[in-house]
Amino acid sequence: ASRCVLKPRDTHEVAGILAHCGSRGLAVCPQGGNTGLVGGSVPVFDEVIVSTQLMNKIENIDTSSGVAVCQSGVVLEQLDRSLADQGLMVPLDLGAKGSCHIGGNVSTNAGGLRLLRYGSLHGSVLGVEAVLASGEVVDCLSSMKKDNTGYDLKHLFI
Repeated sequence: ASRCVLKPRDTHEVAGILAHCGSRGLAVCPQGGNTGLVGGSVPVFDEVIVSTQLMNKIENIDTSSGVAVCQSGVVLEQLDRSLADQGLMVPLDLGAKGSCHIGGNVSTNAGGLRLLRYGSLHGSVLGVEAVLASGEVVDCLSSMKKDNTGYDLKHLFI
């Protein structure tokens, strides 16, 4: 059971938390909507829990390209409703859509009811912004489907 839960609001705060924990050898356990069934977000020892609950902002919806940029703590249903207002949709529909976070959906490559029609979620993710254990932010955000300018770091992170 952990005694410390931190709720960052943005990537910069996550970077600060991970830099602090990394420099002191503190274990970290990320948590999202806690809807996963495999226990990946359940701390085993006394890890510092980093909750994405407050990272719930949809930063941009580009209707001309059909691309949305959001934080990892955005609830799937909230994202789908915001996109529906623009005539778009998330190619993912889950029973836990009212509480699951898009970050967890991406990290587990959640399938859901729309998998056969739209393919896996990893194929719909154009980019990610990740924070390394050192606190370094790696910006792999892109609105381009194809990018052959080097290693596909996005898929290493998800």
